[in-house]
Amino acid sequence: MAGDLTFPWARRYDADQLAAFIEDLWGAASGDNDLATLDAIEQAIAEHRPCGSDSTLKCPLTEREVQVLTLLVNGGTYESTATRLGIAPHTVRSHCHKIIDRLGARDRTHAAAIAAHFGWLPGLDIAQVRERVHRKSPQQWQEIHRERAAAMRAQPGTSVDIGPYTSNSGAANVARGIQDGRLDAYQPVGAFTAQATHTGPGRWVVRAHYIGTPTSDPEEVTA
Repeated sequence: MAGDLTFPWARRYDADQLAAFIEDLWGAASGDNDLATLDAIEQAIAEHRPCGSDSTLKCPLTEREVQVLTLLVNGGTYESTATRLGIAPHTVRSHCHKIIDRLGARDRTHAAAIAAHFGWLPGLDIAQVRERVHRKSPQQWQEIHRERAAAMRAQPGTSVDIGPYTSNSGAANVARGIQDGRLDAYQPVGAFTAQATHTGPGRWVVRAHYIGTPTSDPEEVTA
């Protein structure tokens, strides 16, 4: 049966990793039946797919590079990481370029994902994120969207956060769905603006607000 599975690698995930993967798939699939939604689903899969199956591979990073990447992944900036390590910010950037090159990554985020997958970041601080982020069913998300949309209509121009999401792609796809009117709660098209906002390590929200004409009966636009 394993040979017929689409995501055999996901069966090796722990409960939190599997929940994050499924949640991001739901978020990516919340759009219309078009290529944009397909692209969002493929991106979500690519971000979660392990870069290899051999967790015993020797880490190609130096001790300093591991320190730099760990601090950045834990939410540090170039400046704060430099201060912690007693080096200059431009040196941190230089280390980042070498890390990306050594791991064959596309960017710093991809490098962090590769290193985390192979267990090369023992100082990775994700316990707090796992405690804060609660997984929701599609039905729960629909109810949340209805409530948030009603709150925004009641106070046009006031920003409301929707989430949290565990990946930028999941939050960004929902933000596009809100602006494009692909999510039923946010009608008519163009009545809402939204953008994905990074609020902490492994945590994003969709920050949206209503710019259309207030309605006394929100059900009219969600029916």
